[in-house]
Amino acid sequence: MTSTQKQVAQGQQETVDLVLAAGAVITVDPGRQIIIGGAVAVAGSKIVAVGKRADVLAQYKPARLIDRPNGILTPGLVDSHSHPAGAYLIRGTIDELPAIERLTRTLMPHEDDLRPDEAYVASMATFAEMIRHGTTTFIDAGGPQTEQTAAAAAAIGIRGVLAPQMSDLPGPFERKVLSASENLAHADELFARFDGAADGRLKVFYDLDHPLSVTDELLAGVVEHARANNTGIVGHYIGRKPLGEIPEHAPDLARYERSGILDHGIVLGHLGWIPEADVQRLAASASSVAHCPSSSMLGAHGNISKGAIPEFVAAGGLATLGTDGAAISRFLDLVRVMYLAAATHKDVRTDPSIMPATTVFEMATINGAKAARWEDTIGSIEVGKAADLVMFDASGLTFAPNRFADPVNDIVYASSGSDVETVLIDGRVVMDEGKLLSVDLPALVADVDAAAASSLGRLGREQKPSWPIV
Repeated sequence: MTSTQKQVAQGQQETVDLVLAAGAVITVDPGRQIIIGGAVAVAGSKIVAVGKRADVLAQYKPARLIDRPNGILTPGLVDSHSHPAGAYLIRGTIDELPAIERLTRTLMPHEDDLRPDEAYVASMATFAEMIRHGTTTFIDAGGPQTEQTAAAAAAIGIRGVLAPQMSDLPGPFERKVLSASENLAHADELFARFDGAADGRLKVFYDLDHPLSVTDELLAGVVEHARANNTGIVGHYIGRKPLGEIPEHAPDLARYERSGILDHGIVLGHLGWIPEADVQRLAASASSVAHCPSSSMLGAHGNISKGAIPEFVAAGGLATLGTDGAAISRFLDLVRVMYLAAATHKDVRTDPSIMPATTVFEMATINGAKAARWEDTIGSIEVGKAADLVMFDASGLTFAPNRFADPVNDIVYASSGSDVETVLIDGRVVMDEGKLLSVDLPALVADVDAAAASSLGRLGREQKPSWPIV
């Protein structure tokens, strides 16, 4: 008789809040174990046991058992590059426009003009879409109205990194700016208010919007303040391969390196082309890259056809995944993003072996946790970590035949976030059998429609149909 069986025989079962049992549990633990017929016990916000279903249920008596023999349990997904407040309400108005026109005529004016109530509704809609597709953590890549994004995140129960948008030059996007000192003071104030808020589910990073929209003064200040507060930095980097002679180093990245940003660690969004020497230097640094293939494809950024993501991954760099803003990505389903990250590079390089499903799944889980400086809390299913968990319904044809034979590949290549059934964040069930519990979805849809009409009305923009609507 095992020790567990002896405990049960002696009536020593421990009471826990929840046990989730599944046909397969993808742990993403250091051994990358997949437990067939597995289960996870949750007490409060923490995972207290991971193992075979029979063993876990023998040792733990749950107040509730979620038993899905045809389910796949995974860590919650991490969206490492998102714009929760600044993009949702203009979704559909900037399709198929050149990047500069898209940004200068609509997106930037919209963010600058956004009212607090509109920012709150947009953030709530973004988070609702994330949760229902299996994303439990977001990293804001620099946005407006951070207070409202924080309030929405706290209300809906998602975990995330806040980052107020910071630029002190208009740059190519012609946005309104603050001085370096004003930017830093504002970010410091938000850090004091929201870092550790919502029962520890929120963090605050500093932002460097774009290399062409920040001065050396702001660069130095961001590094200094991030180090002083022991927190991270986010930003954008969209490189384009030159038509002429290839430089050894990209000037913008070299500037970031000199400032100490790469050594401190920045979550760089997009990363198009950079010279090979820079790929190696960036991969060896403390920084990470948030790959947003859906945004690149719709926005024609060239990050897939001309970018350096596979080389960065091959060099050992920390690569993650993001959806970017809802207006440009057009969807916030990180499972679909995983497919794009895995498949599109294969086609461009005519190499089916690059960007394997396991690598991409790590990008959406444990790598995202590392970029958010949360790897000790989330990103894998291990005892002691927070219960951020996602249950996929694998009962249908999507996962047939040979269900559970290779569940990581099945999720990345065949599934979508629509197969997500149940979501936990910090031990709390926020979506149960497809129903969001922390938001009134019909009311939110109505609020989004009203807020979008108000915001677009002030901009003088509207969503125009591609074909005549009669």
